[in-house]
Amino acid sequence: MTTDILIIVRKGPYSGFQAAEALRHANGSLSLGFRPVVVLVDDGVYLGRDGQTPGQSQWLALGETFEEIIARGLYENKEAPAEFYVEEASLRQRGLEPDDLIDVGRSGKYFGRNI
Repeated sequence: MTTDILIIVRKGPYSGFQAAEALRHANGSLSLGFRPVVVLVDDGVYLGRDGQTPGQSQWLALGETFEEIIARGLYENKEAPAEFYVEEASLRQRGLEPDDLIDVGRSGKYFGRNI
């Protein structure tokens, strides 16, 4: 039996430490045998944007890290894969479309399932 851990990301990837900490917790939960359920809402939807980078800022790039966590979450535990959600209203409010998000393959047409 797998224990789920819910991780809600509300802040953008380069506006503070919250998104990076969410990824750290998701990665750690996978390592400890938990099943992360990651939900992106508000500015957190920018974390799921395909190809996003911090530009010339001092922030570390989180896009590739998130893609690695998605891959681990989906393929390391095939019996109880991690889940990744994005709130569609938050996407639309920020001028983003599902096509702008990381393609996670088997979990859905776009970034997991829209909520």
